Parts: sequence; C-alpha cells; structure tokens
Amino acid sequence: MKNIFLILIGVLLTLASCVKEDITPNPPNPPIPFYTDTTDVDSTISLMNSTWVITKVLNTNLSQEQRSDTLVFLTNNTYTFNGNTSTYHLYSNNFGYTLVLNNTVWGHLSGLVYDYNLTQGVIDNCQFKNYFTNEYAVKLWMVRQ
Repeated sequence: MKNIFLILIGVLLTLASCVKEDITPNPPNPPIPFYTDTTDVDSTISLMNSTWVITKVLNTNLSQEQRSDTLVFLTNNTYTFNGNTSTYHLYSNNFGYTLVLNNTVWGHLSGLVYDYNLTQGVIDNCQFKNYFTNEYAVKLWMVRQ
C-alpha cells in the first residue's frame, strides 16, 4: 500500500510539474535588397591606359630571350605590340584573370595572371598557351611602366 501511495504521489508530482509552453515562431528576417546597379561591380582591374614591357621570354624549346617589347593597352580591348595594333581580352576566372593577347610574335596567347600581378605591376614566369592549340608557347616576364 505504501508503494502504491508513493507511486501515486510521484505520478501526480510529475503531471503537476509539466507545463505546456506556447510555441511562438521567430520573427522573419528583414528583407535584403537586390543589387541591380552594375556600377557596384568591382571594375578596378583594367589594363587600359597602361604600358607593360616584356623583359624576358622563355620559349617552348627552352631558349631564353632578353627582350624589351612594349605593350601599350589603349582601351579595354585594344593594345599595341611594338607599335602594331591588335586586340586583347582580360576576364576573370576561378583563379584570377585570363589575359588573351592576339597577334603577338608568338601567335595568339592566353595566360593566367593574378590580381596581385596586375596591382603590383609585375608578371613573372607566366605561362602563356597558344590560344588555338592549347599548347604552351612561351613564359613571359613583364613589368608595368
């Protein structure tokens, strides 16, 4: 009898101590505006109005050339290579930027350059591939003037 009484008191205390809480949802987060203005895009990386000098070239046959070719980037897509006007493209990729130089003495070249190369004005040992065959053409060393 004593055991039943203790069990009954335990059950009553357990039931009496249970309190149902009303669940209230969290308030929604405030809306985040969508940016549709393209002027907010980081457009600081550009070669326009800059002059670069190729100081060294390593060809695929491993012959090294000391050079002083001048690249003058006139607009966002035209440049001169030792005075000969041609086109180029600079666009971002997952690793940095791809620089495509058309009509060089080594052909149409495509190479990976990094943000610090463009901001510091030094491109050292950058491998450029032939744009059409995707085979390595040259390694270039360039400095911005």
